[in-house]
Amino acid sequence: MSISVAVSGGNRFQKHIVNQTVNWCMGRLLPKVRRIYIDVRLKKVPDADGYCENMAQFEHEFVGSSPRSFRIEVDKRLHFIEMVSTIIHEMVHVKQYVFRELHDQYSTVKWKSKQCPVDMEYDDQPWEKEAFRLQDRLLSPLLTEVEFSTDVDEHGFKK
Repeated sequence: MSISVAVSGGNRFQKHIVNQTVNWCMGRLLPKVRRIYIDVRLKKVPDADGYCENMAQFEHEFVGSSPRSFRIEVDKRLHFIEMVSTIIHEMVHVKQYVFRELHDQYSTVKWKSKQCPVDMEYDDQPWEKEAFRLQDRLLSPLLTEVEFSTDVDEHGFKK
């Protein structure tokens, strides 16, 4: 049982931002989760600030029916506040998948057991509405509680 976060791309400070923000979000959004793998990729993301994808396919990537393997992509061109905010937003999606609130598979989408049209406008998607609401609500407490350091190693951990 472990919480594993892999970060690739970006510079040292950006990796530090990811590590600090994901760890804080785990404590706030998923405090009882003890087994999860999150692969965060800092890269140029076209047409969005970030994405979250449920990568669980095999039995060992689930706890019961709850997926525990995710990929998050974050645009490495974002400035500090936008990057932190985007990571929070994507971690809300991780929470939604883990708690089985959001389920998308084979061109079907369910939100809290209700079937949703796959062509629903982005701004009308209830999982996005929740992610934006929590992103806005959690940003200030995170910035107050988390220390971001510029003295970090190549993996983004404080020296």
